[in-house]
Amino acid sequence: MIRVKIRHERDNRTEYGYGVYVNGYVTDSQFDPPFEPGLYASECVPFNANDERIKRAERRVRQNARRAYLREWNKDRQ
Repeated sequence: MIRVKIRHERDNRTEYGYGVYVNGYVTDSQFDPPFEPGLYASECVPFNANDERIKRAERRVRQNARRAYLREWNKDRQ
C-alpha cells in the first residue's frame, strides 16, 4: 500500500528561506522490508499563506508524489 506523508519544512535540502515547503514522502508497504520514505514531490508556499492555500498545496503534492512514485515503479518493471 502506497502512503504519502506530508511534512511542512523550512528548507528543501537545497533551498532555504523562500517560504514553507510542503513535501510529500512516499512509503510502500508492499515490499518486505517496506520501502523507506523518499521525497517525491515538493511545493513552496509563502510564509504568510492562508490555510486554504496550504491545503490546496498539500493536495497537489500528495497527487504529484503518488504519480511520480508510480511512474518510477512502472519504469523499473519494464
